Amino acid sequence: MMGVRVNAFSENGLGEPEQDANSALTELDKGLRSGKVGEQCEAIVRFPKLFEKYPFPILINASLLKLADVFRLGNNFLRFCVLRVCQQSEKHLDKISNVDEFVRRVYSVMHCNDPIGRAITLRTFGAVAAIIPERQQIHHSIRRSLDSHDNVEVEAAIYAAIQFAAQSKTFAISMCNKVSDMIQGQSIPANMKLQLIPILQYMHHDTNTAAMVRTLCIDLLPSYPAQDFVLVTLNTLTQLAATTLVDIPTQINLLIEYLKNDPRWEVKSKCLQHLYELAKPGAHLWPPGALDDIIVIALSTHKTRILTLALRVIQVLAESPRMCHEQRFPSSKLRILCSKNCYSPQPSIAAQSIQILTQILCYCYKENMEVEKADEVISALETLILLLTFSDEKRPYELKFALKCAVRLCESKLEYCETFVELLGTRLDNISSDYTIVICETLGAIGGLKADTLLSLVDDILCLLHALAEITNPSTQQIHTKTMLCTLIFQTLSGYTWNSQTETTIAKVVQNNNMWANYCIARAAVRYGHHKIAINIFNDLKEQVSSEHFHFWLVCLKEMSEAEAKLYGEDSNTMVSRLESAIIHYNKAMAALKAASTPSHTLQFQAEYIKIRTEFLQCLVQLIYTCNILCIVPPPAIAAAIVQNTRDEYQRHGYITNQLRKCVKEFKNCGDMYWKLYQTAFDADTATLENMQILQQICVLVEQCVESICVCGAKVKDEPIEFGSQNIRLESQQLVKACENAVKISNAIVEDSNISTITHKQVDLLKKTVEVLSNASLPIPRYFFQVLQSTSVKLAISPQPRVMGEFISVPAGSQLAVKVEGVIQHGSKPGLFRKVKEVVVTVTSQFQNNPKGKDVETKNLEISLVLTQTVTPHKDFFTAQFLLAFPRGGQYVLVVDASVIDEQSNTWKTGPRSTLTVKVPEEAKLAPISVPGMQSNANVILMPEDNHFIRPHQKRCNM
Repeated sequence: MMGVRVNAFSENGLGEPEQDANSALTELDKGLRSGKVGEQCEAIVRFPKLFEKYPFPILINASLLKLADVFRLGNNFLRFCVLRVCQQSEKHLDKISNVDEFVRRVYSVMHCNDPIGRAITLRTFGAVAAIIPERQQIHHSIRRSLDSHDNVEVEAAIYAAIQFAAQSKTFAISMCNKVSDMIQGQSIPANMKLQLIPILQYMHHDTNTAAMVRTLCIDLLPSYPAQDFVLVTLNTLTQLAATTLVDIPTQINLLIEYLKNDPRWEVKSKCLQHLYELAKPGAHLWPPGALDDIIVIALSTHKTRILTLALRVIQVLAESPRMCHEQRFPSSKLRILCSKNCYSPQPSIAAQSIQILTQILCYCYKENMEVEKADEVISALETLILLLTFSDEKRPYELKFALKCAVRLCESKLEYCETFVELLGTRLDNISSDYTIVICETLGAIGGLKADTLLSLVDDILCLLHALAEITNPSTQQIHTKTMLCTLIFQTLSGYTWNSQTETTIAKVVQNNNMWANYCIARAAVRYGHHKIAINIFNDLKEQVSSEHFHFWLVCLKEMSEAEAKLYGEDSNTMVSRLESAIIHYNKAMAALKAASTPSHTLQFQAEYIKIRTEFLQCLVQLIYTCNILCIVPPPAIAAAIVQNTRDEYQRHGYITNQLRKCVKEFKNCGDMYWKLYQTAFDADTATLENMQILQQICVLVEQCVESICVCGAKVKDEPIEFGSQNIRLESQQLVKACENAVKISNAIVEDSNISTITHKQVDLLKKTVEVLSNASLPIPRYFFQVLQSTSVKLAISPQPRVMGEFISVPAGSQLAVKVEGVIQHGSKPGLFRKVKEVVVTVTSQFQNNPKGKDVETKNLEISLVLTQTVTPHKDFFTAQFLLAFPRGGQYVLVVDASVIDEQSNTWKTGPRSTLTVKVPEEAKLAPISVPGMQSNANVILMPEDNHFIRPHQKRCNM
């Protein structure tokens, strides 16, 4: 039997059930209290993972206090492990509420006689400096340790001093003279001074201190001319200038002076790297003539590294419109430098030069300026691309730079698309080349800018696909190449009818391919609206997967593709049958999608997208049926009386009027559903959001068309919806063209809607609109298949019931304090499309009816309360507090909902939503009772605090 290591601390993903925060903390606490050092260390190193999984203040505060106890009582190795935890959990440190207690426990080690223990303590305080920046006792300990005779303790004190100087203005100012004296002192060794100088870069909290530190560093440069001292001092001055900004011109001049006069190549290289860092804030901060000095150095140097670094600095400065405007003429120094080096035998230098020239050209095209000698730049770029693709030496980095320049030029001026497509098409002949994939990606980017650009390459691509399909055992690279080439075919033929040769070639490619590559090909096909191609691929794949959920997911895709394929047709007589067949397939797709869902992958967006599409097709069918009513259902005999009573001329037509108005509501509801789905898609890419916007506008378009012929006084513009296909992505352009045709039809409907009557011409135009929209190819958006950005909000609400599912009891007449803590969790690419700026937390209190039926005096009571609070996350953590009042006894349902606001101030209803039940006991009522021997009309009240009866206006007496 294979040996299995028994682990005392369970890990998710290894088959163990999910743990809650308390259970995980309890388990780790047992390890901390173990008598074995190994188990203690194993428990300590698991705390960063625990913090990432449950990043809530209560758990983090309790955990770090436990770790502080281990630090106080343990050996140096355990202390070092605690130090590593503090360094890895930097963003969670500000959630410690008992900071004083944490510091007290850790600081106790500073009194020991072990310099190693004191050094680890200082480093621990440096790791948590962000939450204790103004602790005077720690400041004093750092100063005292700087005078220690133990080098380990001194180095730890220097590390802590750097961390505290970055956080505390008081400490930075107080340490300035101390550090200055140590640097200038003769007793301090040189290696220690090199470690002390970086502390000065954080002395920027006020102008006087920054100026004094800068003067000190500049005085150090001639005093310590050794290379190590010069490099460290220049780095410190650069970091100080980048923070203060006011010293950037002076620092740039200093760096250029060293660049010119210092003969050491390492110093020159570091100076150019520092200039690159100072170029990022912007060219407007640079002093006059600084750029010309760098250009002169680049023109005169014979060192490749110096020229490369100089072009790197200029490349950052070229992003400034001011510099592009000044250097746009061919006679400028910058264009002369780049023109000289754009044919350099070094591909990296040529790529950088062309990139700078491309930036200048793009600026001129954007500002509609005349560009001189642009053909020379295009020629140099084409030469570089050919050189890199023909060369035996692999230069993928430089080739990507060159291809990005080509795409940027095509974006700025669409006339260049044909030029680069023709050039890149000649390099697709080698199917075994390492550059084929990146060239295909570039062709796809250019083809997406302008429709029909890649039509000239269709025959060449089909020949390549045919050759690849003949390979018996294709490599991974060749399989990827086949996928990319098929995607180019789908992109190029978007909106065109396929011939038999193209279909045969794609089918042959699919036969000799792996399953994942076939899935990618089918996915690309439906993204560009080629659903007939994808049907067979999905149908073959659904029986070859290992999971039941994957099987039903592929069944869903197959049914969805078949539904969209059923919609295509030119015979208007079969339009209803085609729509009904598509609806049937969509319902099958919905059923399969429910079977494919799992608790971890709910597929909520996909389900809503299919549901709304099905609803829209159902509305189209209903509209056709309603249009046919005009011919088969005559108006009732009392139509004139109804018109007179309702003053609605459209009631003269009878049943069709009400049905058309019902269709208006259904299309409006369908558009609202698209808008609600849009609001939930925070992580969706721009193309997916554009897809949903178009589909929503289609619903609005049909709604306005129908409304214009059946509603009195309907406000309809000359063009109900304006569609423009210039800036629309290629995959959506066919859908937009159908919308434009529908708009033209709607204009004819609007022209005939001036009179209050429903004509056969209007009904026929409505049917034609339905036909145009039905035949439009629906591109399935990327977000339906791929989630490139993942953002989720996790909430922790207190108080919580003792037992899950039960209610929280609140005394009558009191209020309930609800605290909502939350953390924003990200995937592998946070902020790819948009970032979370604020979080809106909403708490809704809803009263439930008394199940006993004793409902009295509820008319004047407020039974619903909505409270909203907008909070800004700090290191992905946020908290909000609410105070809820309950006006009467009974049972209430509290709904806590979270939504996020991005950097553009758009609100996204991402959730999550949590529900709590609160029970408020009804107040006890004092009921009169009768006592034997007393008169019936006597007002007797039983007091709850004793067993005595009290008559009104009488003293208390014993009965």
